[in-house]
Amino acid sequence: MVFQNYTKILNKLPSNVLLLPVSKFKPASDIKILYDHGVKEFGENYVQELTEKQNTLPKDIKWHFIGQLQTNKCKDLAKLSNLYMVESIDSLKKLVKLDAARGSYINDKKDESIAKINVKIQVNTSNEEQKGGINNFEELKPLIDFLINESQYLVFDGLMTIGSLANSTAFVDETNDDFAKLNDVKIQVANEYKLSLESIKLSMGMSNDFEKAIKQGTSEIRIGSDIFGSRYT
Repeated sequence: MVFQNYTKILNKLPSNVLLLPVSKFKPASDIKILYDHGVKEFGENYVQELTEKQNTLPKDIKWHFIGQLQTNKCKDLAKLSNLYMVESIDSLKKLVKLDAARGSYINDKKDESIAKINVKIQVNTSNEEQKGGINNFEELKPLIDFLINESQYLVFDGLMTIGSLANSTAFVDETNDDFAKLNDVKIQVANEYKLSLESIKLSMGMSNDFEKAIKQGTSEIRIGSDIFGSRYT
């Protein structure tokens, strides 16, 4: 059923939107089912679980870390050789530690083929205290300044947000205000740093709101239980 679930959702997406399966609490064997059908990008919420799955699964998988990152876990995350993306950065301190740790890892391994890490910065568009993320454009600027001008092992890829439950469950035809705010931030970033809008990717949309996210210009949707089934069975 895992591949059938994945295909059902994939058929609803335009070709320019990535369907990122999120396998939190699900076994590596479930990921392997999709991998064997050609899926190569997966998301995980916890550093320890991502580490265990990377050690078990094929090395050409591109892993996305999408959970709230603790500063003391940056070093562990940076040592994952095929870590492709961190989507949930919300502080300059974490960026600095991740950049330094990736550099140390590459130098220790003496392997320049280990890729730089793509980074999306999380924006708290719903202003909910329990969620991570940058709260406004002025807080965002030091992070992008670092990524563009100082970091050696990180690459600015775009922005991520998690929509509020209220906005996510409203009628599908209505605009999701959280997604609209992320688009506004994207335009601000493009104008401030003279970047093309196309170069700033957006990660927004999960199981209950991905159709709105597609209509509002997301580059990626993050889907867990609708692909892998309930996490509590």
